Amino acid sequence: MSLTIEERLLQMRQEEEELRFSTFDSETALQLGLILIDEARLTGKKITVDITRGGHRLFLHAMEGTSPENEDWIRRKNNTVGRFAKSSWHTALMFRSEGRTLSDDYGLSDNEFVLAGGAFPLLIAGEGPVGTITVSGLPDQEDHDLVTAGIRRFLNEARS
Repeated sequence: MSLTIEERLLQMRQEEEELRFSTFDSETALQLGLILIDEARLTGKKITVDITRGGHRLFLHAMEGTSPENEDWIRRKNNTVGRFAKSSWHTALMFRSEGRTLSDDYGLSDNEFVLAGGAFPLLIAGEGPVGTITVSGLPDQEDHDLVTAGIRRFLNEARS
């Protein structure tokens, strides 16, 4: 069963409320990054992962089969999260549903921003967004699903 855009937008708002860290440092980034790589390996996917906090890249890994182009997608996805304070896929679907574009409605360049899935705001309880957790290499929905599944797995393992 396929979700409507409205159902997906609701789901993404819920994810952005749920998928928050109590703390986040370099060690957290390493563990989360390795989980995201593991999630990709389990499904035979090839991705590049970037985790950045406050402009400081804490984790970057490009799996075999990816290219430098993936890092450019990550940069533009991260810019989109930074500008709109929600996941890049959430922003993309919201824009589609409202008939808006980055250039016409915000004057933003496609060279710097992109409406594509895969970047999720790094959210810390009590602080709000402080960075990004980003995957590139798959179709939009798959990039988004992989990053949220990896964050959820990390948070569940941390609670156990």
